[in-house]
Amino acid sequence: MLLMVSVQDLNEAVESVQGGADIVDVKDLREVTIGSNVPSVIKEVREYVPQEMHVSVTLGVVPNQPGTIAMAVYGAACLNASSIKVGFLNTEYDMALTILKECKKALKGFQSKLIAATFADAPLYQGLAPELVVDLAEKALCNGILIDTVTKDGRNLFDFMDEKTLKKVVEKGKSLNMSTALSGSLKIENFDELARINPHIVGVRGAVCTNQERETGHVEASAVKKVKEEIEKRVGVERNPICKSLSIYASV
Repeated sequence: MLLMVSVQDLNEAVESVQGGADIVDVKDLREVTIGSNVPSVIKEVREYVPQEMHVSVTLGVVPNQPGTIAMAVYGAACLNASSIKVGFLNTEYDMALTILKECKKALKGFQSKLIAATFADAPLYQGLAPELVVDLAEKALCNGILIDTVTKDGRNLFDFMDEKTLKKVVEKGKSLNMSTALSGSLKIENFDELARINPHIVGVRGAVCTNQERETGHVEASAVKKVKEEIEKRVGVERNPICKSLSIYASV
């Protein structure tokens, strides 16, 4: 499993790289809990992080506007994002598929990868069932999937989806040559379960911030290093040729 660290600015990106993160994920917590950062910050981070290292851009929970989202994806690709995550909450399946297909068209000629994202806690918001993420990604020719959470109240991914269900989704994604990622307020005590599920990527923020505060804290290199070590104790770095071809693995 590789470690993806969510950052909000250049300073946090520096801490992430120094701590040994495999993927730097740029987002903005001020925008609907999980939202997109501004182009200037994405540009700064991409210029700082070594080109061979993966920088993902989170667009967050997107509105039901295919043109608007396709333009945002195009902009992120112009900023040389390695991958771009498009997330769906209160979106009907057909609309989500339309959006992803338009995003895929927008990436023609770019190296950026398209990642479909859903949320484990979507049923709390009468949202799109998270298990549909692989089907959406397959039909829209996406390069990978992510399951995250919107709720940030102390509960995490495993409070909304059990290990068996998550493993089934991850295995289906892998069988279709997609990168697979899990996130959602994950902590070190969840890593045994994660190791059994074995997604390609584990995403964190709170676990690597001062006082483990995702919103008021800041990413610290020492915490990133500790989390990376805990992952490698359990499964190490998975050397998967599928993910090499997706440019997900920067260090293999």
